Amino acid sequence: MLAKPELLLQIVTGWGQTKFMRKRGNTLSFDSRDLMRSQCEHCTRVATARELGVSGVRELVEQFYKAPDNLAIRYGMRFETQLEQELIYNLGDLVQAPNTNSLDATLDLAASGVPVIYQGTVFGGSGELPFSGRPDFLVRGDFELVFTDSGLSAVQVGPREDGYTAWDAKLSTSAKPEYQNQVALYADALKSLGLESSRPHGLILGSRELAGFDPLSLIGQLIPAREKLFAQITSLIDEDPQRIEDIGSLVCEASSYCELCEYPLLCDHIRRETGHLQLVAGMTRPHLESLHRAGVKTVAQLAEFEGETDKLSREQLEKLSRQARLQNHFYQTGEHVHEVISRQALDQLPDPNPGDIFFDLEGFSFFDQPGGLEYLFGFTSVESGGEFHHMWADDRVEEKAAFEWFMQDALERQIKHPGCKIYHYANYEQAALKRLAERFGVYQREVNQLIADEVFVDLYKVVKSALVISQESYSIKKLEAFYGFGRDSDVKEAMGSMEYYDQYLELLADDYPAAEKLKRQVIAYNQEDCASTLALYSWLKSL
Repeated sequence: MLAKPELLLQIVTGWGQTKFMRKRGNTLSFDSRDLMRSQCEHCTRVATARELGVSGVRELVEQFYKAPDNLAIRYGMRFETQLEQELIYNLGDLVQAPNTNSLDATLDLAASGVPVIYQGTVFGGSGELPFSGRPDFLVRGDFELVFTDSGLSAVQVGPREDGYTAWDAKLSTSAKPEYQNQVALYADALKSLGLESSRPHGLILGSRELAGFDPLSLIGQLIPAREKLFAQITSLIDEDPQRIEDIGSLVCEASSYCELCEYPLLCDHIRRETGHLQLVAGMTRPHLESLHRAGVKTVAQLAEFEGETDKLSREQLEKLSRQARLQNHFYQTGEHVHEVISRQALDQLPDPNPGDIFFDLEGFSFFDQPGGLEYLFGFTSVESGGEFHHMWADDRVEEKAAFEWFMQDALERQIKHPGCKIYHYANYEQAALKRLAERFGVYQREVNQLIADEVFVDLYKVVKSALVISQESYSIKKLEAFYGFGRDSDVKEAMGSMEYYDQYLELLADDYPAAEKLKRQVIAYNQEDCASTLALYSWLKSL
């Protein structure tokens, strides 16, 4: 059982202006995002401590609040809106939304037998704390969602039923476990309200497929995750913390969940204030936990550590210690330093060939068709004195043309300049070319043959094998400080290029000159990526 119910009623965790776990009268409820972020106990403890009024916590964390906003969120919302509009177009008055966000307004629509309710509210469930949430669609049990030529619709498949199934729209192409748990929360709440249909509940995927699941199986799968959240809340309450120091680390040690957290900037701030081990490039959670057990808590301590740990091999420990030593040097002096750890890896780097090219692809994950869009092919050619070549694509037809243009050039180079290479940084380019060959049914054998013949050279693999650098990341942007490459384009990061492309798409229909300006900026960014890859190759050869 949950301890100290009088304290539980005080906990109100929130996400910005939207309160997720909150009080409704004298009852505390939680939201699906609270469940998702319970994967990071740190996040739950900090939010709970804030609402318990632990001295200094609220004042600290609210300095670092960051409103969740990124392309994934924006495109997810657009997808939901598009599906709503399709249902309304196809079904008319059979689809309705409650006139308020209250449970009562949703129950009124259900009582009147509305076949599809969108953006309704459900409340309840079988857990020790009730769940409160807003499923995208509640579908009366005798109706079934279907995709038609005019988009999402629903058809009646049986005699009238009073229960409802819950469906959530996800831009993902797969029904991830955390998404299934979200639907399970809706199904469980519907069951407690006496409104659950025994027919499948599920997910409407970005691939425009329906993933349905038995509601009892979903609820059974949910229980361990829900109990984990309740245990985290209970644990902190039982500890009765009075000061910030009492709630433990203010740094999340499973940083893969930072996108679900309210305060990722707080974690980053504390990491840098304390010299946390997470700053060390290549550090994993098992590595970190093993070092903590050995008494090593900071980058500086790891830089000087000469002992042993219970999990790390001597080779792993030496690699992490060297990385920490170089980073600590940079933190202390601001000087970029590197060490060569494998002369063989550098010696195996191919010699220059007149046909060599330095290649970079720009992709847009949120294209309105499955698989994204490779919208910009760019490469710098040694043969033409470092000239930049590129081809832009806004749709599948243009993407296919750009892919064929690139492959034809690459194959002709192999004939004209035997042994020439295609240099790139990280595996994205090879993986994308394989996807494109499969998507269009052309050049499949040729792409695989180029890969098998080691025509593609991934300079990231060379760097990781040959060098240790005094940076927290081995991205090409971080490496540029070592070979003195300066950038002029407004776009600074790969995600930034997707943001620019998204803005370009928004402007394309209404403000063509502004769209073209953004397009030129993205092309300039791609050109700099290609030039930087060439400069990196030259630097590696000079070593």
